[in-house]
Amino acid sequence: MRKLTEIDFHDRYMPEPNSGCWIWLATTTNGGYGTFGKIRAHRYSWSLYYGNIPIGLNILHRCDVPSCVNPKHLFLGTYQ
Repeated sequence: MRKLTEIDFHDRYMPEPNSGCWIWLATTTNGGYGTFGKIRAHRYSWSLYYGNIPIGLNILHRCDVPSCVNPKHLFLGTYQ
C-alpha cells in the first residue's frame, strides 16, 4: 500500500462556496469526521498548514462541521 501524500489530501475535498468549508468527500467516521489514512482529515489539515499539534490539545471546528478540513476554520483547544 502506498503512502498518502499532500496531493492525495487536496484531491479529497470540495470547497463549499457559501460557508467557506472544505467538505471532505472521502471516507468518514460515523460522526462525520473525514479520515485520511489512519488520521482524521481535519487533524492532517492542521498539521499541514500550521505544524504539529501540541500534546493535550484538540483540533476544533469554528464552523461546527465535522467534515470540514479548511485550516481557517480550525483552532486548537480543549473540550472544556
